[in-house]
Amino acid sequence: MYNTFFHVEEEYVKFKGEESTTLNILNWIQQHYGYSNIIMGIFISFWLKLFFRKYKYNIFEILIMLCFIMGISMLFFGLLQGLTKVNLISVSVMISIIYCTWAIAQFYGKGKIENYLKAFFAYLLGMISFYILIAFIGIIINLFIK
Repeated sequence: MYNTFFHVEEEYVKFKGEESTTLNILNWIQQHYGYSNIIMGIFISFWLKLFFRKYKYNIFEILIMLCFIMGISMLFFGLLQGLTKVNLISVSVMISIIYCTWAIAQFYGKGKIENYLKAFFAYLLGMISFYILIAFIGIIINLFIK
């Protein structure tokens, strides 16, 4: 919603280059960042479920938690950048990762350093898995088209 009023999402994920299916998918991600975060949350949920096996949360409960955390992060920085008109891209990505790591670790138990490390690596692995799948899908589609 804040992109409609403040036009800040365009700068978060910007891809340029030769026309390809992968680039088209990445452009869709840029234009639909909220939906993309939900899809990325599925990958992060998988890694969190794997790293925090001893907790009895299912994938759906973890995904709901992630939707809230990632939504708050997007809302905070989108509104802050939209209202102040200050380019916060370089700082907001790092602070968002730190916030999401902190919030996930709080969900699984406060005060345990290992929870913060697990949350950080699960978040990064989820993001990496998401983009690897996007690249793989784009390559496969390009192979079938040509």
